Amino acid sequence: MTIQPGLRIEASAQDRATTTGRTRVVARGKFAPPRFPADLVGTKRWQATLAALADHEICLVRAPAGYGKTAFAATLFAAARAAGWFAGWVSFERDDNEPAAIGHLFEAVRLASGGLRSAGSRDISAASVPAAILSAALADLIDDADRPLLLVLDDIDRLSDARVIDVLNGLLRHPPAQLRLVLTSRAVPATDTGDVERRGMALAMDGADVGLTDDEVRSFLRATGKALSPQEAAAINAVLQGWPAGLRLTARHGGAALPQQIDLHLAPVIGSLTDAERRFAQRCAAVPHLCGDLARLLGGEENGAAMLRDFAARGLFVEPLAGRGGWYRIHSAFRTALARYPGAPEADTRVELHRAAARYFATQGMEEPAAEQAMLAGDTGRAAALLARIAMPMLRQGDLSALSGWIDRLPPAEVAAVPALREARAWLYALTAHPAAQAAIAALEAKDVVPEARAIGLVHRAYAGDGLAEIVETCDQLLAAPHGLSDFAVAMIRTLLAHGALKRGLFGLVHDVLRPLTPHNADCSLDLPLALAICAKASLSRAQGQLDDAERLLFDARQLTAGVGLAPALVDAALARCHYERDDMAAAAGLAANALPALEGSAFQDATIPAFLVAIRAAVHLEQARTAASLIDRAEALAFARDWIPMKAMCVVERARLRLPPTIDAESIVAMGDEEAAVLDPLSAPARAFAILSEMRAYEAIASGDRPRLTAAAERLLRLASNADDAELRATATLLNILPQLSGRCDKMVELEIVRFLNHAASAGFRRTIVDILDVTGVRAVQNFCSEAYSSGSFLALLKLAEPSRRNPALEGARPAAPGEAFSFLTEREIEILSALNAGESNKEIARTLQLAPETVKWHLKNVMRKLRANSREEAVQNASTLGLKLIELPGRH
Repeated sequence: MTIQPGLRIEASAQDRATTTGRTRVVARGKFAPPRFPADLVGTKRWQATLAALADHEICLVRAPAGYGKTAFAATLFAAARAAGWFAGWVSFERDDNEPAAIGHLFEAVRLASGGLRSAGSRDISAASVPAAILSAALADLIDDADRPLLLVLDDIDRLSDARVIDVLNGLLRHPPAQLRLVLTSRAVPATDTGDVERRGMALAMDGADVGLTDDEVRSFLRATGKALSPQEAAAINAVLQGWPAGLRLTARHGGAALPQQIDLHLAPVIGSLTDAERRFAQRCAAVPHLCGDLARLLGGEENGAAMLRDFAARGLFVEPLAGRGGWYRIHSAFRTALARYPGAPEADTRVELHRAAARYFATQGMEEPAAEQAMLAGDTGRAAALLARIAMPMLRQGDLSALSGWIDRLPPAEVAAVPALREARAWLYALTAHPAAQAAIAALEAKDVVPEARAIGLVHRAYAGDGLAEIVETCDQLLAAPHGLSDFAVAMIRTLLAHGALKRGLFGLVHDVLRPLTPHNADCSLDLPLALAICAKASLSRAQGQLDDAERLLFDARQLTAGVGLAPALVDAALARCHYERDDMAAAAGLAANALPALEGSAFQDATIPAFLVAIRAAVHLEQARTAASLIDRAEALAFARDWIPMKAMCVVERARLRLPPTIDAESIVAMGDEEAAVLDPLSAPARAFAILSEMRAYEAIASGDRPRLTAAAERLLRLASNADDAELRATATLLNILPQLSGRCDKMVELEIVRFLNHAASAGFRRTIVDILDVTGVRAVQNFCSEAYSSGSFLALLKLAEPSRRNPALEGARPAAPGEAFSFLTEREIEILSALNAGESNKEIARTLQLAPETVKWHLKNVMRKLRANSREEAVQNASTLGLKLIELPGRH
């Protein structure tokens, strides 16, 4: 707190200031958060705000009624107490507009810091103590605390008493170091937070921040018995815009996004408007977003801009759009309620309003909202002409869902009549694996758009038809003579060619092909070709064992966009795999969940598979088995709908890992007799399916004790890895190749060169790749395996992370356990012997230190030398270091 020089505050000043001999009894509930239903969602996300608030002085939460502002503040209140903070609360009412309300502030701070509650909140006379003295006294009381104090002032906009506001403003100008203030309001409060905001110490939150996410909407509705897909939940939330009160009404009345009961809920808000305000709002409700000029045009009021500002300031479901000065958003539920309220414009008037809005948006270069308004006015021809300007840019940005919605809404005849829309439709259908893709491509050829149609056909065959191996040479020919191709077609063909070169290990060609797509400045945005190019480069880095570089590329790409769509989904899927390898399961699951909705609607199988794989395995790791099983069902449905055999292979493996009943015969994907031919071309669908299926082959071979089958699968995978020059496949194949030794007698030694390679793979970042193989095959460390003795970057240290509990007990019961199925290299005693060798001790010194007989030392030493294949004591120590052993300091040695 800052106090002016010479200002003195006596110890009893605050008591004198808050006592005037006249008291008013205040309900205790004023100083505690209200209770909320047990089905409240969003609290976990809200709790994380406390960490951000610790770095700020004030949190300003402003949103319309029903957005959960109080619930959000109550969550922070509970989180602060759980973190060891003091926490105080005041709920303000309309009748608190008197000086006595200052006493509420002191009372809340006293209660928060454990002080005894006084008989009631004290009233303060206007003539008692200056507001500056009261602010300073309150600050002193807060600074006396030995820890942070969270003070929530709920519904602060209800305060208008000048004296109370002056006290709060004084506290805001000179905030105590321990204070963290939370102000919630619907309307703009009378307090002055400008100084705090200018210093960057204010955390501002609105309805978009405290409102519900798509996942939270889905979770809430699931708890009420309404199981929705992610896409269905997102569609409902697009209408509700995160509004919790609207969601409760929706759940209570059948699941419709805007039931009639919402009109009743909002009727008092609309009824509070004057006739002029209501007429203005009902006419402006023709559009979801508008600025002052458009409000004046539609609403018929010269001061339209001022009225918008006033609505926003009063919290009337009109909010400023972030980053778009002067533009506002009208909540969709409020728009619907306004349209149903008495006095709303008639149908003919609505058509004219939509036409006027369409013209205005078009003159501003805002084609998509202009097209929307034209559609609402019934002018589909005008809408088609507007969309023709932006269809290909939408494709390039990967906004396939929005474009698909437009194409579906327009009459087919309108699409066929506009060349740009015909072309965009063909591309859209190819990129989304639409059943009508071939017909759309044929329609282009019929109009003599042959080069573009040929390029679209190649993309369709490569991705939707999983036939990249058959057309990659054609891509090269097309790039050599690109006449007649759009820039987008050239870029997509480049990414196709790069993908093919990557799978075949032609890494130099990948860089050459993608170089023209590489951005030359940091201001570029992430479009679909660039996302595919970056994912290909990241996959190349991964194939070379450079996982850190792959993650850097993807992280930098994600900074190029804050939007949604296919382009960021491709990056998120690859980034999820990076987080999974680092055991950051929560982040991996979040990224995969974000990516899957867009990927499931696309033709990009090789991006969708890792997204599903990470989502499934992260769910298992987070003990969400039902979620994992549901994800497998979704992946299977997609695999059969598209006839994608690599995805079918993934489903087979993941079902085996979860011990779920098989629904797909692995032989129908890649028969054992076809494996030799499959691995010849790593780009082919059977080769990519076998690479995934190899885990299942190893699992079956170990379960049946068929060591030759395991060895054959490992050797084939190793050949595939060699053909693809893929470090991850090589690590998997190498691990499968030594499973007979890891699953054999415990004294069997693996070649040191293999251990050295696997150590490098583990340290490079393929930790989960290794652990997942050990997990699914059931290989694990015996009880006396001293895994802590191995450095964290070594392959052997990962044995302790395997989870044999997921092995199939039915398979285990079919045969007696193999004698060495549980693996150990060196016993703890042998590690002690090695440590003594490392210290240069003789056999007699070792016997004395470990209190063993000399013959026993010789016997252990013989085992150590045999296991490590060492011919000398020095070589034994060196080989132990290769294994990753951290040789210990024995007790008693100085």
